[in-house]
Amino acid sequence: MNATEVRYIPRWLAAIVQELELERPTLVSVDDVRRLATLRPSAVRQAISELVQLGWLRPVGVRGTYEFIPGSAAGPYPSGDPWLVLRAELARRPGRFHAGAQSAAWLLGYAQRPPDRHVVITTPETRVPRGMRDVYDVLATEPAPANKIVSGLPVPAPAELLAEVAQLAPRLKLDSAQGWLRRLLKDTSPEEVARVLRDRGTSTRARAGYMAEVCGAKAHAEAIEALGSIGRGPYYTGDRDHHGHFSAHWRVYDTGAVA
Repeated sequence: MNATEVRYIPRWLAAIVQELELERPTLVSVDDVRRLATLRPSAVRQAISELVQLGWLRPVGVRGTYEFIPGSAAGPYPSGDPWLVLRAELARRPGRFHAGAQSAAWLLGYAQRPPDRHVVITTPETRVPRGMRDVYDVLATEPAPANKIVSGLPVPAPAELLAEVAQLAPRLKLDSAQGWLRRLLKDTSPEEVARVLRDRGTSTRARAGYMAEVCGAKAHAEAIEALGSIGRGPYYTGDRDHHGHFSAHWRVYDTGAVA
C-alpha cells in the first residue's frame, strides 16, 4: 500500500488516511481515529479494521493502539522501532514504565550494543500487560526513578542508572557491563552517586561500591562507603549458585562476572 493508492479506497476512509499522512503520528489510537472523522463507534471499528487490512495501520500488541505506516514506506512495512509497545503503553499510562538497565545504557550512549531483549522497569504495584512481557524483560523494583528522556522514552539519569543496575544486578546479565559502567561513572560525580544511593538498601550500596571499585572509580567508591555500614552480606551480582570473585571489602560475590 502506498500514497498513490488512496484514491482506490472509500472517500470517508481516504480522508482519515490523508489526515494521518499530514500528522505522521508513530502511534494511532482508537480515539485518534474518532477525532479524525465524526463516526459512530461501530464505524470507527470498521475504519480501523479496513486500515489494518490495507496496510496503513498495524497492531502493536497494546489494545486499541496501532502503528501508522505512511505511504512513503512504499508498502506495509513496519518501522522496526523496538520501543513501539512501550511507547503505546506510556501513551495510555504515563510514568508507569521506563527503559532501564542495559537498555538505558544503550539509549544513553554508554553501551555499544543493545541487549538481546530490551529491559523495561516498573514498580511492583503496576499491572504489566501480557503484550509488554511478550516483547521485553519487565522487572519490578522500587524505587525506580527515571528523570531523563531519550528518543521520547523515560530513562534513568546516569547516577540513577548505576543505582538501578546495582539494585537489580542478580536479575540482569552483567558479564559485559564493565566497559559501559566505567563510561557511566566518568559521566557522573561521586556526590551525585552518593545522593541517589543514600536511601537504598545495604545490598544495593554494596554492589554499587564494588562496581565503582572494579571500574577504577575510587572517589565514587569512597563516597558510597561514606554512606555507612553495608551490613554483613554476602551479596551477589548474579546467580547465587554460580562461582565468582569475592570482595571482602564490599562483601560481594561477583557471580554476574561484572569484573
